[in-house]
Amino acid sequence: MSDAPAIPARTSDRQWRRPAYLGLLTLLPTAVVAWLPVLMSESFGRCLTYGEECAPGYNTLAGVAWYAFWGSAAAGVAALILYPTGGWARRARKSLVLTQLALQIVTASAILAMA
Repeated sequence: MSDAPAIPARTSDRQWRRPAYLGLLTLLPTAVVAWLPVLMSESFGRCLTYGEECAPGYNTLAGVAWYAFWGSAAAGVAALILYPTGGWARRARKSLVLTQLALQIVTASAILAMA
């Protein structure tokens, strides 16, 4: 009877570990793909080449994208290395994975908003 509660705990632990791993694997490709339309836009090209038509929001959005990228990476790594000793660790992993996903979406949105 003492083995029965341990099986669902391992299953739910694995349930949130896999998305954390996938989130880390897709973080860099998501950022690179999001940068492609920005770099191909005419206004960004003029801003980069001649310093003309630079939107004032570029610096703010670039900062948001930068910190969201690294925050997502940190949340993903923390979710992977968190040792599931108790119920609090499983809840913390779930929160970290959801935070990682939200920050990855913010990263892509902030980059695309610069286009």
